[in-house]
Amino acid sequence: MAQRFRATRALLERDAFDGYASEYHGRLDRDAEGVGLWSLRANDASDEAFAVVVTHVSDVTFGYFLKLLAGEHGEVESKIVVAVNAFWTGRGEEVGQPWEFGLKKAARACLTTDAWEKVYACRRTRSAAGAEGTLVRRWPGRWYLWNDDGSEVVKEWVDEPSNREMAEALNAHAGVMDAVGFNRNAADTSRDDDVIT
Repeated sequence: MAQRFRATRALLERDAFDGYASEYHGRLDRDAEGVGLWSLRANDASDEAFAVVVTHVSDVTFGYFLKLLAGEHGEVESKIVVAVNAFWTGRGEEVGQPWEFGLKKAARACLTTDAWEKVYACRRTRSAAGAEGTLVRRWPGRWYLWNDDGSEVVKEWVDEPSNREMAEALNAHAGVMDAVGFNRNAADTSRDDDVIT
C-alpha cells in the first residue's frame, strides 16, 4: 500500500492538481497506510479550500474516512470531497470487522446517499467464461464497456452496470457461452464447453 500511495501522490501532485493550489496534510492516521489527505484552493488570492482529496479508502480504513467527514481532521462541510482510488465494496456491508456494527451502520448511511458519484472510472473486468474488457466512465458521460484490446465499445449504459450485466455483454460480444454459475444448471454443461472458475 505504501508503494501504491507513493505512485498516487506523485500523479496527483504532478498532474491532477495542475491549476490549483494544493496542500498535503499527511495520512489520516498512522495506521491508515495509503490514506492521504490534501486540500485544494483556486490559484488566486482565496485562502479558503473548496475541496478535500483523500486516497485509497478501503473497507479496512473506512472508519478513518468517516472521521474525516465528521470534521475530525478539519472542516469539510460545504466542501467537495474527492475519493481517489477508493476501493470499498458495496454500500458499507464489508466495512470494518464483523463485530463493528456501529461502523457498518455509519458506512451504509454514508454510502447510500446520492451525494457520491463516480466521476471517473477505468477498471478491467472479466466474465467467468474468460471474456475480458474495460469499463470506463468520464463524468458527465455514460458508462462504456470496451472489448479486451480497447478497440471497440461492447455496450454502454447510463448508470453503472452490475458485474452480471458486464459479463453477459462481454460473453455475447466474444461469442462464448456463460460459464457455470448461479443461473445455470451444472448438469447441462460439460467440461468441453465450460470452464468452472
